[in-house]
Amino acid sequence: MRIVFATVFDYPHAGGLSTHVATLSRALESLGHDVEVVTPRSHAALRLDLVGRAPSRLLQLLGQDQGIVWSHRVRLDLLRGALDKEPAESRIVAEDVLSAIAARSLGRPCLLTVHGYFTREALSRRGLRPGSYGERTFAQWEDQGYRAADRIVAVDSRIAQHILATSGRDDVRVQPNFIDMAWADALPSREDARRELGLGDWPIILCPRRLTPKNGVHVAVAALREWPEAHLLIVGDGVDRLRLEAQVREEGLQERVIFTGAQPHEAMAAYYAAADCIAVPSVPVAGVEEATSISVIEGMASARPVVASGIGGLKELIEDGRNGLLVPPNDPKALAAALRASLERSQELGQAAQDDVRQNFSARVAAEAFVTDLSHLPD
Repeated sequence: MRIVFATVFDYPHAGGLSTHVATLSRALESLGHDVEVVTPRSHAALRLDLVGRAPSRLLQLLGQDQGIVWSHRVRLDLLRGALDKEPAESRIVAEDVLSAIAARSLGRPCLLTVHGYFTREALSRRGLRPGSYGERTFAQWEDQGYRAADRIVAVDSRIAQHILATSGRDDVRVQPNFIDMAWADALPSREDARRELGLGDWPIILCPRRLTPKNGVHVAVAALREWPEAHLLIVGDGVDRLRLEAQVREEGLQERVIFTGAQPHEAMAAYYAAADCIAVPSVPVAGVEEATSISVIEGMASARPVVASGIGGLKELIEDGRNGLLVPPNDPKALAAALRASLERSQELGQAAQDDVRQNFSARVAAEAFVTDLSHLPD
């Protein structure tokens, strides 16, 4: 089977969607399928920059988020052109609602994978302003994309309920995110990882997060006040970088917080191996709650205790007290207390978490389920 992953966003990029596509692609190829990833940039990079980026910046100055709408329309048109060149027998996996719209406009069946809340997430990362023309357009695209898809997979049950409420689709299959366990099996030792990264022998909290409001990294920084010996390793980048750096300076934590910036996925093994515990302190923003975070699954697979906010898809991954710990969102004291407590049960929590990932979040099992979905798409 020829399988085409389609997304209007650049690929690869830092974030869960890109990791999802890369991991699933490898698993599908191991099953003997031919896999291709198609994006506007892979199809027409120069046109994307000339027609999309420059005019969008000018239009954005007019207000109402017209520039963001323009750039997404350009991406939609370019992706449509790319998909039109694909052989008729290709099976299309749309990785966002605009890709599903592009496939439908060409009369091509597609499976839509929904990783989050298209409109709400644009609002939560401050890409859109509430009540703007941009928000209304994104909401229309979101409804249209859900209706355009022949089959839909959501990465957690809360997103499936959102799709039902938004479009009336009640036929959504829930497939939590997943990883390739070969990655976890090849983790270096804690000592080797710290030597490689130049880290000392302090308690290390790893926070592998994009620096956006909903990921709650500011809560992890604030939690350091409650654990004076610990160091915080923040691996990721994003719109909140400057705000977080200012918070670190204001609280006098420069010696205990390390910003690494975004790292390629293949480099992440050393960071997980070097950590004593992992913090995923997500917070609800603009109605958005964390889905089944790949960072959490990777942390569980690395046999490190994971402490996460008890919201959204995180509650579908972690059973509090058995394979990790859950805390209320936006509560630095509770987060610090749970992180410290996790070290006392590190082996027990870590082993239970790793066993769960092997049994329930395998990329190969997920790939087989996707193949079944794709085989049932209309011809």
